[in-house]
Parts: sequence; structure tokens; C-alpha cells
Amino acid sequence: MTAPSIVSAARAPGKSTPVVRLTGELDLHTVTRIEPVLTTLVLRGEEEEVTLDLSGVPFCDSSGVALFVRLHRRCESVGTCLGLRAITPGPARVFRTLGLDRIVTCHFQ
Repeated sequence: MTAPSIVSAARAPGKSTPVVRLTGELDLHTVTRIEPVLTTLVLRGEEEEVTLDLSGVPFCDSSGVALFVRLHRRCESVGTCLGLRAITPGPARVFRTLGLDRIVTCHFQ
């Protein structure tokens, strides 16, 4: 198991949307480590959109999906959109199977 981490949270030059790059596996044991940080970012309500780059996430179980659903709801509560990008094949299968891609904007690799 690879512990998740937030590698970076930055804006690309000329872009207004912050991109948060996650790495590591997202499962029941690791989601609790990053959820407080992501929730704080979202609940500030300073952004129109928050994008999570999942190119460094090789595995995501239903706990990770639940995290993204909770973040999506929190984003909606403060008028922010949540987007997921660069989703690798493993998590992509889970997201499609569980219907996350019908709730959150998902861009697959």
C-alpha cells in the first residue's frame, strides 16, 4: 500500500483554477489522511473550480469514491465545481462502475 500524499497544489500560469496533484493509493486507510486538507481547500469557497490531478493514483476503492462524492457535495455547498483529471485505468474502472463519472466531472487518461 502506498500512502497518499498531496504532491502539489498550484495554479498553472494564466489559469484561475488550482490543480491539486495526488499520488498513492486511495483506500479506507489512506483517505482519512488527505480528506481534511482537501476539505479545507474546498470549504474556503475562494475558487470557482478545484481540479484534482489523479495521474499519480494507481488504485482507488469505494472509500476514495466516497471521498470524491463528499468533496463534490461540499463544493456545491460553497458554489465551487470539483473536477478530476488524468484518471488512470484502475481508478477509471471503479469510477465508471460506481457511477462517479455521472456525478463529478471526470477526464480519463
